[in-house]
Amino acid sequence: MSRFKWLVVLNILLVCLLGQSSGYASDSQIELWDYTTSNDNERDLDTTSLHILRQISATDHRTLYRGITITRPRGDIFWDDETHNSSAVGAGPVYLLRYEQPQSGKLSAALDVSGGILLYNKKFPYGGQYYNFMWRIGPQLIYRMNEHSYINIGYTLMHVSNGLRTHNPGYDSHGISWGFVAKF
Repeated sequence: MSRFKWLVVLNILLVCLLGQSSGYASDSQIELWDYTTSNDNERDLDTTSLHILRQISATDHRTLYRGITITRPRGDIFWDDETHNSSAVGAGPVYLLRYEQPQSGKLSAALDVSGGILLYNKKFPYGGQYYNFMWRIGPQLIYRMNEHSYINIGYTLMHVSNGLRTHNPGYDSHGISWGFVAKF
């Protein structure tokens, strides 16, 4: 079976077949948006992503979420001494780990770390593959409006690449993220 088919099967398993963590049930859902821009002159890509996540476990200061990321990178990369359009659309399963520390009253500070496998509608970026891994990390400020909902804003560093050693036209970017969480 080709590597692409294995990635499709893995995506289906991660999204559909994995159940709730044993002994924990949650109705908490988080929707995060981020907008990042490339750090590199050879990668002129702006990326908008939506992460729809459901809480699957929690301790006092750590929360684990699982869900799906939908991403829309737009722009060009400089490859083989030419500029190539590298706009695409991708989606795939993602996990997010949040370390949160209350600061004062309704305000908390957190560190988000997430990763996932994304499948794209074409080889992305130019010269790449139909799949990539997306890693994100960044601080967040969280304001709790009430016990059932909160908003957050933060800064995100992102790395996207296919993980191959021989041919890996990945990119790094940074930008803002914002989100809303509600318990239903």
